[in-house]
Amino acid sequence: MSTKKVQRKKIKKLVAAFFIREGKFFTTEEYSKLGTSQPVMGVTINRIYGRYAPLLNELKNDETLVALVNQAAAVKEAAKPKPVPPLAPKVKPLTKAKPASKLGASTVEK
Repeated sequence: MSTKKVQRKKIKKLVAAFFIREGKFFTTEEYSKLGTSQPVMGVTINRIYGRYAPLLNELKNDETLVALVNQAAAVKEAAKPKPVPPLAPKVKPLTKAKPASKLGASTVEK
């Protein structure tokens, strides 16, 4: 095997494991924004593959990998805590208004 083939195999293995762990395929922009948390530096990918796109295409063509990434995404989604609806404040029941007293009711002055 040539050195480049061995390097490609290692890169694919590392990046595929990362995608499974994250539960999604990263676009070029998303991958470059990861900075130091990239499993393989973008410079290395560019040196071996020319660009990020050929690596991504190779990974997306692997049906087993796609299934694993989708499965990991489903597991992550299920593990997210469901939002708890806020409790409604207790409202005091309304009391009927007391009827006005007829004693001392308004009198008409003459």
